[in-house]
Amino acid sequence: MTKTRKILLTLAIVGVTGSLISFGVFAAFSATTSNPNNSLAAGTVSISDNDGGTALYSVSNRKPGDFAESCIQVTYTGSVGNVIKAYRSAFTGGSGLDNYVDLAITKGTGTAADCSDFTGSTSVYSGTLNGLGSNWGSGVALTNGSNQASWSQNDAVTYKVRATLQDNNAAQGLATGTHSLVFEAQSN
Repeated sequence: MTKTRKILLTLAIVGVTGSLISFGVFAAFSATTSNPNNSLAAGTVSISDNDGGTALYSVSNRKPGDFAESCIQVTYTGSVGNVIKAYRSAFTGGSGLDNYVDLAITKGTGTAADCSDFTGSTSVYSGTLNGLGSNWGSGVALTNGSNQASWSQNDAVTYKVRATLQDNNAAQGLATGTHSLVFEAQSN
């Protein structure tokens, strides 16, 4: 046998063997399953109030014992459960009166800004204006109308906010400066 024939015969044997091996690999049993129509959508966190963008209080030349009082209805319209907290923003242009203003926030029902239809007696906060937290972490946790910490879509609660000037001579001539009462919702 010539050398060329030996090479051709060897190649033929290798080819036949490779074909048999690959036939064995492709002849294996198999099965699959799948679960179709997977998707994911994010929920929303949304909160509003009925103040129309106006201040809850803006008064001047007050004497000890005078107070300003307004009501605000807070409504949660998001789609995921959340926690709502109340806090105040930083004071702009004040001279320290915030230490001499007692702030009371009471939970109830009603929709009138002048609190004429307010009903409720659950105290949410009672302390100085300065003592109210100034960010989410130090804010006051609020419960919904069913006293649950997690608010659901369309939960609405009215809060009566009363700011009273203390009877303290050190308060004369001072001002709080402008600030906001903030209601913030965060998903839980």
